[in-house]
Amino acid sequence: MNVGVKQESYRIETMMSNMRSECFNLCCSDLTSNELNMNEVHCIDRCAWRYLRTHRIISHALDKNQKFGK
Repeated sequence: MNVGVKQESYRIETMMSNMRSECFNLCCSDLTSNELNMNEVHCIDRCAWRYLRTHRIISHALDKNQKFGK
């Protein structure tokens, strides 16, 4: 496996770990139950969608700035 693939894999793994932690802390308040309730499931779904969308927007902006040397 080359270095670029390893770096990309690590970057994705780190992003997913951060997303999981952020969304869990935001959405899961009742830790007495073994299962998520429907509100928590919907909250996590929305949180993950926003997190990934924001990450994509930021990544595109950074790539564009690097490409044009700004």
